[in-house]
This record gives sequence, C-alpha cells and structure tokens, in this order.
Amino acid sequence: MTTPAHEQTSSTSTQLDAAARRTGVADEVRVVVVGVDGSAASDQALLFAVREAQLRDATLQIVAAYDYGALTNGYAGGFDMGLALAPVQEGLRAAAQALAKASAATVADLAGPPVRTQAVVQAGRPSQVLIDAAKDAALLVVGARGAGAFTRLMLGSTSAEVVHHAHVPVMVVPDHRDD
Repeated sequence: MTTPAHEQTSSTSTQLDAAARRTGVADEVRVVVVGVDGSAASDQALLFAVREAQLRDATLQIVAAYDYGALTNGYAGGFDMGLALAPVQEGLRAAAQALAKASAATVADLAGPPVRTQAVVQAGRPSQVLIDAAKDAALLVVGARGAGAFTRLMLGSTSAEVVHHAHVPVMVVPDHRDD
C-alpha cells in the first residue's frame, strides 16, 4: 500500500521533530536584531543586518531605544523631575518610534529578497534593551561610531557593552562611508 504524499511529509516532519527533541536542537532561530539610533554607523548596521536577514531567511527586528533616565541622573537634587520631564519623555519616545518606522521603510525600499520586519521601541539603556531583545536571536548587529584615527581604536559604549554581555553572536559594523 502506498502512503499518500501529504502523509509522507507529515511522517517526515514528525521524525524530524522527534530527532530535534532527542538532540535538544530546535528549529533554527530566524531573527536578526539590529539597533538603530539615526547615526551614520547605525545606517550601515541596518544595511548589513538586512543582508544577513536575507541570507538567513530571517525576520529583521529593528530596535530603537531611548533613555530619558540619563537626563536626570544626579541633577534632580531631590526634586521629583517626573512631571517636569513628561514632555521630554514623550518626545524621546516619539522620535524613537519615527526612527524605527523610517528604518523599516528603508528596508522595504531596498532591492533584493523581501525581509520581514518588526519594529521595537523601548525605554531603557540602549545596550540593555538590545541585549534583552536579542536573547533568542541568531545575530545582533550594532554600529560603531568613530571620527578619526584615535576614536577608531575604541568602540562606542553601547557597542562595547553589547559585545561583552550579549549571549548571541554580535556584529559591530563600522561606518566606512568616509574612508
């Protein structure tokens, strides 16, 4: 008796699922996370991340973080700045949302295979937001700022923190547009 084709596929799929459970290997992670901040280095990181997502047939998660806490650390003098900074917080959030939306539009306009995108906008220290967003990703991509020989020797603080603390592979993309 011949097994219908749809049953063969189902059987093969079941065998693969069982093998994955036995070995502890699940389906391949198909998410590439990229941090964007509007800088030239961030633009280069976005382009690199798009190419990686295309090669991996992965979803591209575009993350824009904003940190309004840095505006008040040590300067409030015991005064509750929450109400006074509400318009600033809203402005930062709106700017991050616009940046994420513009980045997703850039991806949609690029040539090549289409890439599924997700835009994430979150308050918090950018390095920690990126590390958290990439916890199950295949790759985390960030840009490195630099403007001269000396600064090229050093990574930016966000990229350095991500490299040292992320639990996934990290690609730091330099901005070589002026080279």
